[in-house]
Amino acid sequence: MPVFQIDDFEMHYLDQGGPEGPALLLIHGFPFDSSMWEPQISALRDKYRVIAPDLRGHGASSAPEGVYSMELLAEDLRRLLDHLKTKRVILGGLSMGSYIAFAFYRKYAELVRALILADTRPQADTPEGQKAREDLAQLATNEGSRAVAERLLPRLLTEPTREHNNLVVRWVNYMIQNTSIQGLVGALRGMAQRADSTDLLPQISVPTLILVGERDILTPPADAQRMAELIPGARLEIIPEAGHLSNLENPQEFNRILREFLDSLPKP
Repeated sequence: MPVFQIDDFEMHYLDQGGPEGPALLLIHGFPFDSSMWEPQISALRDKYRVIAPDLRGHGASSAPEGVYSMELLAEDLRRLLDHLKTKRVILGGLSMGSYIAFAFYRKYAELVRALILADTRPQADTPEGQKAREDLAQLATNEGSRAVAERLLPRLLTEPTREHNNLVVRWVNYMIQNTSIQGLVGALRGMAQRADSTDLLPQISVPTLILVGERDILTPPADAQRMAELIPGARLEIIPEAGHLSNLENPQEFNRILREFLDSLPKP
């Protein structure tokens, strides 16, 4: 993977596909890394330049101390795009990746050609949600990433996937356990303090695709429906037989819808 130095950490990233194709920047969720996008990269790199970074503290990227606010992570991405001399991108994120996409769009809307928001919600955490994130941060600190994986897995993947798709289960387990403790804690505390983005939604003026697993219990279809109602012209698609990681649980349907959306965009 190429490496880009940003102040106090090294960002590793994937950059695949034709350099002349439209640029698609995919932001992974918590607590994963760029490899979660492999099914999408394989399906799209024939026509699109797909850029997928490991966020600070995740995957192969180094893990500086501190809270990883969504604004800080968005700024990391802006600096990566500058490094790659990429002026405008189609911006996509899943879960925390979309929280970062909201922060990026709020500051750098002129750099965004279109948005892809998967398995996410615009609201800030409630006090109960903030406490749950801090409890998970303490679990990570005291018991390590394996304990975090055991806590999260039943909420990330549907029961059929957990019982019958060992490849995806092992993949998700590996990504979580490969995330540094500082990465886990920094991202959790950053998500807990993130701003509410509901007010941003009516201001979004680029083509927007919203995807959600029909069995997503963390950010359910009702949240996606409310987003679609607030973003002008947004397209909502529900992915069958999928939970929170809809791009991994049903990649065929996810990719079909994603490709159709991307191919429908005006030429840059």
